[in-house]
Amino acid sequence: MIQKVRISLEILLEKAQLDLSFSQWMAFLIGLFVFLYAENACPSNLEVSCKGKSGPISIVNQAPIQLLFLQAAPDKAECLPKGRGSLTLNTTITNTLVSEKGGDYEGVVDMEMIRASLNLKYGILTDFEMGMSLPFVYSYSGIMDHSILEFEETFNAQRPVREDQVEDNYEYYVKRNNRAFISGKGKSCSGIGDLVLRAKGKIWDEGKILPCLSTRLGVKVPTGDEDRALGSGKVDYGFGLLLQKDIKRLTAYLNADIIFPGDAFDQENVPLREFYEIMLGAEYRVSSRLSLVGQVNCISRPFENTGLQMLDRRIYDALLGIHYLTKGGVFIQGGTREDFKNSGNAGADITFFLNVGKNF
Repeated sequence: MIQKVRISLEILLEKAQLDLSFSQWMAFLIGLFVFLYAENACPSNLEVSCKGKSGPISIVNQAPIQLLFLQAAPDKAECLPKGRGSLTLNTTITNTLVSEKGGDYEGVVDMEMIRASLNLKYGILTDFEMGMSLPFVYSYSGIMDHSILEFEETFNAQRPVREDQVEDNYEYYVKRNNRAFISGKGKSCSGIGDLVLRAKGKIWDEGKILPCLSTRLGVKVPTGDEDRALGSGKVDYGFGLLLQKDIKRLTAYLNADIIFPGDAFDQENVPLREFYEIMLGAEYRVSSRLSLVGQVNCISRPFENTGLQMLDRRIYDALLGIHYLTKGGVFIQGGTREDFKNSGNAGADITFFLNVGKNF
């Protein structure tokens, strides 16, 4: 079944002549949002009722190895009303440099990555919504290496691996016993990633004391090519709880999820285990159209006892962003996501994001 889904997508792209470059792909998606904007020049009732409230910014951790697996995208507990939907284009640019060797394992991730994800959510029933996301990934040698090194040197926080780096280089592999089980081919790599399907249902509404509570289910369908490290090649699934509480102009969010990855690397005898994600976020509404968002994330890893920090160590990162709703009803989000608490040897160095979306 999974193979048929992948083949069907490849045939569809081939027949539609959508073997596009990244710039063409982005132009198509931006054009779609221009169409949505022009179709409805005033905010919908849904947008007005939100009063500037955006929820957490739905950016998953951009560490290339972690992107092989299902991730719990930050989300609010409230569901879309029945018959209402939301379409968002998330675009990120990420620089990553990790390099280690120890025991049976060795790995290098030296790249810059642009990732555009098209996300659709729709209210199926009262207090129940479904959604999907499909990413397009382009990884290459990058342009930020020198700037990041200068920044680290300015604040005396440079990492030895960054000082020894060959700038503007693309290298991506993880090996066990000199056999690669994760590998990006060539001098760059591009293609469709794994399709993710999600469902969310509200358990109870927010009260004077109790927060709004919802539960969710996520399933990752392996549409990405595992031979080019665009996916794991296996189905992953996960469950989570979402809480949300308003305190005047401030809204607090808490997500807690458990992910069960498929046995992606059994042939290489690399075991995987369930892993956990926790997101704590806060949103301050400056006005009915503008809000400021901060999020802190903790992610455990599907690998264990490999001896490599880039595979075993938990990732802690923080996100700072802004959310702005235009008069035409299109919302724009921008900001950055940065690792902290000794996560530099485990995840991405820095991520910048720009999201554009429309409720309908």
